[in-house]
Amino acid sequence: MPIVVDKDERRAQVVAVAFDLVADKGIEALTFREIAAANGCSTSIVSHYFRNKNELLFKVYQVANDRARERLEAAHEAGLSLLGCFDAILPVDHASRRNWRVWLAFWSRAHLEPAYLEERRRAAEDSLSLYRTMLAEKLGKPQETPAMEIAARRLIAAIAGIGLEACFAPDDWTTDRMHAVLASELSDLGVAQDA
Repeated sequence: MPIVVDKDERRAQVVAVAFDLVADKGIEALTFREIAAANGCSTSIVSHYFRNKNELLFKVYQVANDRARERLEAAHEAGLSLLGCFDAILPVDHASRRNWRVWLAFWSRAHLEPAYLEERRRAAEDSLSLYRTMLAEKLGKPQETPAMEIAARRLIAAIAGIGLEACFAPDDWTTDRMHAVLASELSDLGVAQDA
């Protein structure tokens, strides 16, 4: 009797291993052989789900964007303060630091390859939409206004800047410093500390 394999689950496992390898070693070090070894399978299994390394890498980039959005949405739905919500994506814990390492590995491709640029734009638009919603709720204002658009863009720039600096200088950009800088930006946007 043949072994029944859940193809979606197996594909997700391959992507998860590739994600971890990119976070640990970067894009260039990633090989189908290494992914297969980490999954305990042959390279033919990996190539069954992905035609080539580029296809798999693009999926890893999408997963990094999706994981961050899902964590942020879950924190928002849980009713956390905005500062608490953004802990879901700032590099304050092991999972989010790994996500940032994956983002950093791919950002150079976003200005060179159209598919990565489009994915970056999609992720940014998703973030801006969620930020507008979150800010509008906390400020009690309509979200579809020019002022709310600017506020959301200020917030996306602040999160990206804080996260990037924290990746490059983690000893300087402690969680407390990240919180202090983000809290200052939120205060300038009119959001109270506990909101």
